[in-house]
Amino acid sequence: MGEPKTMSNNAFYVYGIVKSGLDSDLNEEGLIGKKVYLLRTGKFSALVHECAEKAYTDENPEKIKEMIIAHNRILDKAMKDFAGVIPLSFNTIIKSGENPAGFNLKKWLSDDEEKLEKLWSKVKGKKEYGIRAYYDQEKLLQETSADKEIKKIEKNMEGKAEGLRYLLQGKVKSKKRELVQNKVNELKKEFYNQIRKAAEETALSPSKIYLKKKKCYC
Repeated sequence: MGEPKTMSNNAFYVYGIVKSGLDSDLNEEGLIGKKVYLLRTGKFSALVHECAEKAYTDENPEKIKEMIIAHNRILDKAMKDFAGVIPLSFNTIIKSGENPAGFNLKKWLSDDEEKLEKLWSKVKGKKEYGIRAYYDQEKLLQETSADKEIKKIEKNMEGKAEGLRYLLQGKVKSKKRELVQNKVNELKKEFYNQIRKAAEETALSPSKIYLKKKKCYC
């Protein structure tokens, strides 16, 4: 884990956008202990630290997790200090080109000021949360064992040659995956309908089902 390796730090890692504020230190450390400060133009300021023109990554997933947590911690701090923040995704980096990165960042803030104003009116006084629901795979698979089609296929496997049994086993696995996916979607829809009542906006991500693991999740 560490600073992306290039010749020099000539880019800006951007955590999010806040309204008002002077160019100053945020008194907070971001990714890998980098000093975070506000870079302002017009009505808006970007929460940034200086970096190289390369995304932050690591072979160790836990290190990536630590960096994402640090990213979110800066957004939480901004929410408290500025009563709102327009969050940007992990690894949002403004690079240099014909002009320095600082010029490009300020130009973006200036050019998109009207759009940012609309976004600010939506996020002011609100927080963003990500929710992941975990399911007990064993319980879900037990529920599929009562399915009539699966029982029929399993009965047909009795006394069959090894090759045919293998094909039928694949069919059973595929059917179980379908049933589990349907159940997860049903539970997720029910949960989502409860969450959306308390949220300004909501978004759903596709569910990923892994039947070989102890847990499946969405």
